[in-house]
This record gives sequence, C-alpha cells and structure tokens, in this order.
Amino acid sequence: MRTLNSLFRSGAQKRLLVGLLLVLGVVFFLSAMRYFQSGDVGVKPTIGLMTTLPLQWSEGGIEADLSQDAQPHPAYARLQQQYDVRPVDNFDVLDGQPMDMLILAQPRALSPAELVKLDGWVRAGGRLLVFADPALQWGSLYPIGDKRRPLFTTMLSPLFSHWGMELVLPMTGQEAITLLDVNGLTLRTQTAGEWVERAGEGKGSCRILERRILADCKIGNGRALLVADADLLDTVYWEGQGVRMVTGTDEFPNLQWVEKLVFAIRNNKDVSGDFVGQ
Repeated sequence: MRTLNSLFRSGAQKRLLVGLLLVLGVVFFLSAMRYFQSGDVGVKPTIGLMTTLPLQWSEGGIEADLSQDAQPHPAYARLQQQYDVRPVDNFDVLDGQPMDMLILAQPRALSPAELVKLDGWVRAGGRLLVFADPALQWGSLYPIGDKRRPLFTTMLSPLFSHWGMELVLPMTGQEAITLLDVNGLTLRTQTAGEWVERAGEGKGSCRILERRILADCKIGNGRALLVADADLLDTVYWEGQGVRMVTGTDEFPNLQWVEKLVFAIRNNKDVSGDFVGQ
C-alpha cells in the first residue's frame, strides 16, 4: 500500500513539475513577444547618405533651416518614414556602425583612399545606390566653384572605371526636359547620362538596364545600383507630374522610382521585383 501511495505521489510530482515548466514556458514566450513588440524588432533599417544636394538641409544649412522652420526635401522625408537615414561625411562610420545600405547622391569628390575604402566595403557585402550626374542642372543660390553649391559633374569616374563602367553624356536632346519611360514609370529630368561598358576593364559584373540610365553591378559579395542622373531628385522636374492618390497624398513617378531602387537593393531584389541570385 505504501508503495502504491509513493507511486501516486511520484506521479503527482511529475505532473506538477511538467505543469510548472509549461507555465514558465508560456511566461517566457509572452515576455519575449512584449520585448520584440516594444520597438527592438521595429528598428528601422539604417541608410547612410552622402550628398552635395540640398536633401536633408537647404543650401543655407541647418542654421537657416532652423530659423525658417524649413522642411527636408520630399524624397528625404519619404525615406525617413521607412528608414533611419543618417548623413555621412566620411567613410569612417562604416567601421563603427553597421549600415544596411549607403546612398551617394552627387557626393563630394572622394580621395583615392576613400574610393578604395568604399570599394572594399561594397566587396565585403555592402549595398550601394549611386546617383551620379554628368551635367547637373539643379538650381543653386551660390556661384559655380562655391563649396556650398552641388557638384556640376560627378567625381566618381575612377570608381566606375574600376568596376568596368563609364558615364557619358549624350550630345543630343539635352537642352529641354526629358521624359524617360523607365520600369513602367515616366521620369522627368534633364541632361541624363548613359552607362557604357569599358571592354576588357573592371573588377565587377554590371548589367546596363532601363535605357542605359541604370546599371546593376555585382561587386564581390556586394551590389551597387548606379543611376546616370541626379536631376530626377529635383522637385522642379516633378511639377505637373503628381497623381493624387486615394490616401490624399501626391505620388510622383520620379519619387516612386527612387523608392523602387532603394527597396530593390535593400532587399536584394531585381528592379522588376524578382530576387537577385547570390
């Protein structure tokens, strides 16, 4: 009889232990869910932005913007809704903090050491989106030569050459605003360039797409999307192109294409939406 009672007690203890473990498991699961929902999982992907264009700040700089309560450029504001966009002055930040991707929009001239570092970062798995204009028409308050003025022509030619690409400016049809049918969208810009392969050169594998305004390059373990234009970011070329959506917001083809490019390279997809093979 004692043995039977001992067995019952032993069975009850086992059931009690199993029950406690189940309760602890549920508590741990709910705690983990609350932790992830608290914001850590919702952290925005980080995008570094280097540019001479007035995207984050106006040409007057942060002081002028604060005094005038100015708003950031619409493209910058739209990206900020989905990403943590951080200004990049030099590439030392690539060592200290992870970047999901990097955008160069008509950036300043880079030193040879900076070009080497950028190339190495992409080859190690970095993802890069470049807007490089051969003849920028972006209006400015400052005269040509002033450091506060956006660069008239891109200074990234050595990097493009290293990747087997050359940016050229077609000699015809550049006087007026150009309409480009790209990826189902009609872009509005001016003096857009074209990509040309440099035969027998380069340490990259690039595909030229979308009427030669876009190059999709596999660089080592990384990827770079190269756009042969930066004027398409200028809201001057968006005028008359907005489409009022059901949400009450204006959608512009130029902005939509920029978002497609960011999404494509951020998620390792083709510009058409298909996944890009590793």
